[in-house]
Amino acid sequence: MNQDTLRKYTRTLLQYGVNLQQDQTLVISVDVENKDFAVIVTEEAYELGAKEVVLNWRCSPIARQRLLHAKESVLEKPANWIPEFYKQYIDDKAAFLSLISANPKALEGIPTDRISLQSRNLNKALSFYHTAIMNSSVTWCVASVPTVLWADLLGYKGTDEEKINQLWDTLLKLCRIEGVEPKDTYRHHMAKLRHRCEALNKLDLKALRYTCENGTDLLLELPEGHIWLGGEESSKDGTIFNANIPTEEVFSAPQYNGVNGIVYSTKPLIYHGNTISDFSFTFKEGKIVEYTAKEGYEVLKELVETDEGSHYLGEVALVDHFSPISQSNQIFFETLFDENASCHLAIGASYPTCLKDSNGLSEEELKERGLNHSLTHVDFMIGHERMNIKGYTRDGQEVEIMIDGRLQV
Repeated sequence: MNQDTLRKYTRTLLQYGVNLQQDQTLVISVDVENKDFAVIVTEEAYELGAKEVVLNWRCSPIARQRLLHAKESVLEKPANWIPEFYKQYIDDKAAFLSLISANPKALEGIPTDRISLQSRNLNKALSFYHTAIMNSSVTWCVASVPTVLWADLLGYKGTDEEKINQLWDTLLKLCRIEGVEPKDTYRHHMAKLRHRCEALNKLDLKALRYTCENGTDLLLELPEGHIWLGGEESSKDGTIFNANIPTEEVFSAPQYNGVNGIVYSTKPLIYHGNTISDFSFTFKEGKIVEYTAKEGYEVLKELVETDEGSHYLGEVALVDHFSPISQSNQIFFETLFDENASCHLAIGASYPTCLKDSNGLSEEELKERGLNHSLTHVDFMIGHERMNIKGYTRDGQEVEIMIDGRLQV
């Protein structure tokens, strides 16, 4: 891939994603196989005036060996340096950039109880970090980097270099950075998402009703004072950033105990390196009371049973079924892309930023106002070309939000 194009992408991640400031630390989480791109990001970050660039390396094969063979006591208690690492950079108000690639079989065959043991205890140890992210106390962004494995998964042909370049072309187009009409560029798209949020917030919705020919029939209440967000948002100190590149969604928080009915997934969910597909949830007064899955049931069970809050929803997101990612007719096996092709919901924690006057509220106070709390937050896709959503406002009006997959707002 052309170096100038890669640097253009990098600048987007740094200037509009995390919005890196002069003399600010940048923390990059990235797989070791993407070290060449990590070097480019590091160079560009220093060019923009970063105080320091810190690399947090990942390696899936080594992570897999650890889960297979490490003593349970190791999985039960994360090393002290891990929370200390994150605390240092949270306290320093660093910007956090996570670079990811699809690898849906990374942890296939590993006992789900061992994966859950490590995940649950790591989430506990890093709860302060997840709170800072959910509260937008720091700026952060999740973006993607192609790999040969991912390109093979999507069916690209040719040499490894050719496959990587083809995948770069696809990702850059879907991120609205290269190969799009002027009216569809990244900056224009951010403005469209902002206008959509404004329109939804003016409606002051009380509930959404989802119906679809695949069997979904769900009534989802929204808390009083909820806020729709999407695209760019503001950190606690007023810095504008974009947490996901690409992004097509507008999202809010559901009333955690106000969800009733059944919803069916429409895309696979990759969770902890395992695939869950063709699954459904049945809700009563917000709680998941039944769930099914054709593939990955045990993994789904571990997710739902993470804690009490993982039995409830924390996010509701609207995405036009005819967005560019959806129209690519490609399952990417990576939630960053698949969630932006489809309306979705999330099990677990809510974003406090989706509620008016939430700054400084405790977990108990947020729950009293309708927001869910959990150690986890996992999106799953429910969008469909025959999805219909009706909105019910607090003053008694009925509004068409989506008709046959097309957003009406």
